Amino acid sequence: MRRSRCAAPVLALVILVFVDAHDAATPLPAALARAAEEALGSAASVAIRNAARDAPPAALVEAGRAAHATAIARITWVDERRLEARLDVVAVDGGQPRNSTITFAASDPLAERGRAIGLVLAALLAPEKEARLEQEREARAGATPAATVAGIPAPPPAVVRRLALDASAEGGFAIGGAGSGAGGAIGLRWQPGPRIGWRVGLQGRFGDLHGAQATVTDLAAAAGLIVYLLPPADERRFALALRADALLLYELLTHLSSDDPEPVRAGHLLPGGSFLVEGELAIGPAVALLLAAGPEVAFGRTDVFVHQQNVDHLAPLRVVVAGGLVARF
Repeated sequence: MRRSRCAAPVLALVILVFVDAHDAATPLPAALARAAEEALGSAASVAIRNAARDAPPAALVEAGRAAHATAIARITWVDERRLEARLDVVAVDGGQPRNSTITFAASDPLAERGRAIGLVLAALLAPEKEARLEQEREARAGATPAATVAGIPAPPPAVVRRLALDASAEGGFAIGGAGSGAGGAIGLRWQPGPRIGWRVGLQGRFGDLHGAQATVTDLAAAAGLIVYLLPPADERRFALALRADALLLYELLTHLSSDDPEPVRAGHLLPGGSFLVEGELAIGPAVALLLAAGPEVAFGRTDVFVHQQNVDHLAPLRVVVAGGLVARF
């Protein structure tokens, strides 16, 4: 008599995803479901449902239980342009809720946005996937001891880097007067959101004032706001931002003429400001090349006198060009 061997049952991972009516008629849901199912494995099933924006979470969880789902997910858009999506995931058995925010560029197609959300959904469901694989391994071990289960690795969760250090070499080119110089700058950045950041820093530039036989030292402390037009992200190599800084400038002149036994120094403080366009090119997961350019203005004019004679002045307006590195952590 021939004895048959029964295969172990396949334990399905069922996810119910709620989207609003605007997304339901676009390619986004289908791309989302396909990407999540590919990442979670053949036993996963992703179903799309419509949900009102004000639907309570408890009602969505009940709908998930009625559909025998393992977990429910909800997609909401943070902004009117639908460039920042919030993904909330809740296990129907009462597990810990999870969420993630995904930022897109305006040029990203809807299908690509859906695929990105689907991959993040798969990463958030890694605990449920591992639990199902473990149950399947145990079931297979009871039915056919020689059987093994190969799982598809879940994508790693997105790393959120809020702080950054920048260092750059820079030149300041005076417009309508003297005061051009070269030097460098360092800064500390904090990015609390995908589109907004803050920066504090120090800068110094050095040049010559030939008409006064003097050297010029420009030092400044900076504090300002960064607005990201194209935020830095792991899936994108380029970033673009606008930066506005308030400056406290210290302009120091050192006179070196041969008729003075010692160098003569004079300096003063001035308020100022700068407005720079920044571009980044990623060269690693957390390091990028940084290029910046824009105007810098001192709110005041510095006249230079030698032996009580006005020989030159430092231009209040300069064009700044900088290049360096930014490292996020």
